[in-house]
Amino acid sequence: MIRLSFSILLLLLIKLVFISGLQNCFIDSNNFYCKFGSKTPYRNIANYEDSSFNFPGCTEKKIWFLIRHGTRYPKRKQILSFIEKLPEIKNLILENFRLNKTTLTVSSALKFTKWKVTFDLNQSKTLAEEGENEMIDLAERFQSRFPSILIKNYDNTTYKFKYTATQRTELSAKNFALGLFGMKKSQNVLYENAEKDDPILRFYKNCKLWRQAIHKKPAATKEREKFIKSRTVENMLNEFSERIGEKLDFDTVLLIYLACSFETALGQVSPWCDLLSLKDFEILDYLEDLKSFWKDGYGHSLNCDQSCGTLKNMFEFFESNAKLSVVSYFTHSGAIVKFLCLLGLSKDETPLTSESFLFHKDNRLWRTSLIDTFASNIAFIFYNCKSQGPSILFMHQERIVQLPNCPPNMPCPVFKMKDMYPDNDEECKFDEMCSIEKKEL
Repeated sequence: MIRLSFSILLLLLIKLVFISGLQNCFIDSNNFYCKFGSKTPYRNIANYEDSSFNFPGCTEKKIWFLIRHGTRYPKRKQILSFIEKLPEIKNLILENFRLNKTTLTVSSALKFTKWKVTFDLNQSKTLAEEGENEMIDLAERFQSRFPSILIKNYDNTTYKFKYTATQRTELSAKNFALGLFGMKKSQNVLYENAEKDDPILRFYKNCKLWRQAIHKKPAATKEREKFIKSRTVENMLNEFSERIGEKLDFDTVLLIYLACSFETALGQVSPWCDLLSLKDFEILDYLEDLKSFWKDGYGHSLNCDQSCGTLKNMFEFFESNAKLSVVSYFTHSGAIVKFLCLLGLSKDETPLTSESFLFHKDNRLWRTSLIDTFASNIAFIFYNCKSQGPSILFMHQERIVQLPNCPPNMPCPVFKMKDMYPDNDEECKFDEMCSIEKKEL
């Protein structure tokens, strides 16, 4: 019988208590902290079970990561709006509370008396401490799962790191390396030169047709704009106004939602969340999903198809005879969701529209608060298997996900994946599909 020391038992108990006390939106998403869309902090969905995997007859050989940067600060325009508008709204709410015109509780009013803008314009879109910790913890858990690949001694012939030309992905990469190698060894890590419009990490920046016909065009925003003008949103605004004793327009309520989202993501207690009901969160969360669905997801086939070069890169890496065994790419929301779309994941039977809110409210698969949080991650792990040959395990958000036509909870034979997905130049004609001379999306 194996006897565990008291210290080991204590550590296991602490870990169990820690995990059980976390708010995990994969287990229960009926909470406001699961309704922040792409602004959801990774701690709300992380998989803290980091035991190593064992597939009989299979040996792990390589791993390929595509990781969204960690939690960041808001955009400059958003910070400006927080600075210019929120203090005035705060004073208005407190005055209405004093006049007994709100449904605000005393504790919520007290939060507002202590609240002030904590964002600085110099922080715009930079990685926050929360994001740094997300990357460190993510690396440590993956290392626990795949210790024979993610070895702790850094070697630039086995590890490849690359990020986009942004501060938030650069620091994400460096903190991920810190989690793998520790403070001293991570200082020796070499990173490939960042490219402004990286063809693997930001392929959509090079897709002229997508930028001209979808990005920031009615094709991407039409359903969202229609939903904003719907009776559902109108009723939400009326109910919100009654609760605070003041009529506010949609843009102001959206600003309050963003303040709540970012402050919560950064680990702050946000009084702005107290103003919103769970129904408000559901509506505002759906608005973001509508935009994502049509701009980056299944709303247009080009959204998905243009990420084929990134998938091809994975296949090429696994087939290479080079010593390289770990590829870690650090990218953005736009790449993650388009890539998931190409894989055919999180696909609803009916498209998300301005009129389908009630139908999709509780059971939609395209939910950015689960699939596209800060620090969202995709991992392909290459195995040599005796019975089925070269195989690939797919993971999203640190969880094994079954790809179409693949066996559940085990690596999928490479030949099956190649039958389903583009893996060569003939099947991935990026320039042709992205040409502005193309007539149809």
